[in-house]
Amino acid sequence: MIIANALLDGLPVDIVTDGAVIRRVTPHGALSPTPDSYDAHGLAVFPGLCNMHSHAPMTLFRGLGDDQPLDVWLNEYIWPAERRLDDDGVYRGTLQACREMLASGTTAFNDMYFRLPAMARAVEASGIRARLGFNLFGDGAELDDSAVADLLDHPTPHVTFSIAPHSIYTVTATGLRRAAEACEAWGLPMHIHMSETQKEVDDCLREHACRPWEWLDKVGILDKLGGNIIAAHCLHLSDDEIRLIGAHGITCVHCPNSNLKLGSGYRFPMLELLAAGARVALGTDGSASSNNLDMIEVMKTAALLQKGWRGDPTVVPATQILSLATLGHTIAAGQPACLFLADVGSLSDLVYASHGDSVRMTMVDGEVVYCHNQC
Repeated sequence: MIIANALLDGLPVDIVTDGAVIRRVTPHGALSPTPDSYDAHGLAVFPGLCNMHSHAPMTLFRGLGDDQPLDVWLNEYIWPAERRLDDDGVYRGTLQACREMLASGTTAFNDMYFRLPAMARAVEASGIRARLGFNLFGDGAELDDSAVADLLDHPTPHVTFSIAPHSIYTVTATGLRRAAEACEAWGLPMHIHMSETQKEVDDCLREHACRPWEWLDKVGILDKLGGNIIAAHCLHLSDDEIRLIGAHGITCVHCPNSNLKLGSGYRFPMLELLAAGARVALGTDGSASSNNLDMIEVMKTAALLQKGWRGDPTVVPATQILSLATLGHTIAAGQPACLFLADVGSLSDLVYASHGDSVRMTMVDGEVVYCHNQC
């Protein structure tokens, strides 16, 4: 397929895709049109966004428990509602989330939830890519369910999996070790909430006489999995924890809109983590805490927060925040054919002056899976 007359860094180009890969990027007009050419009409092209922390079915709970602290929000609103969910609800909520993400330029997402077969069906129906996490609580007895092994034995084109113990305050040391062993045995990453609130840190200090990342280390998770850990939030970190995270090459996912709405904090130590050797990515969190799945909005919030609390407008420029939001992917030969076209004039416009509704077309693995106004 040829995407013709797209603006890349302000210059008109033609992009040739072959299956799931970009094969060529040439100046516009250098290639002859083909029957399946897509005329971008001068729209700007960007690599697909990766939402690295979400709970897709929670589109069903948008607005539920607004303006409550995290522990009240979870215990009194979210978890009681989730206990009433069935496969049909999870499928419908996930499908809605996939459609919203595709319509705002997201081509892949990293999730943790339950009833994963229903989620996987929704992902395949939408055309997006996803890594779905087996959500665990307590001692992790859910891993004994043969359905986990059955899912892994029957992969689908757009879905991979992770093991996702919810957090150190809802999963025991036994459960964390069991999750790590499953990750190691099946070759899967671990996805977990970490250091989201000051209360989580204070409770860990009281119960274990150490901070959350130190506890995860004492349990043996870091040495076992290292860089195969994806940790959401990571707001309340000590200098020693940052060094520990960096030494193991762990991925920390910043979810600024959710963190702000829940009052969890805003001083995400992005630059310190990167300097220590950690990887940083961005996420929306679920629609119940962020109210939307708009990664373009997340880019702006994340960049402005870093400038604001550091008192330095030069940090985290638009180029860097886009790189974090795309996991470093670019529009170039050999890169994944996962991209979107937006009605913006520049990268600055995308990050600082637009939202997801500027997206006009989204492509995943060389297939157009969203097109504004059914073009």
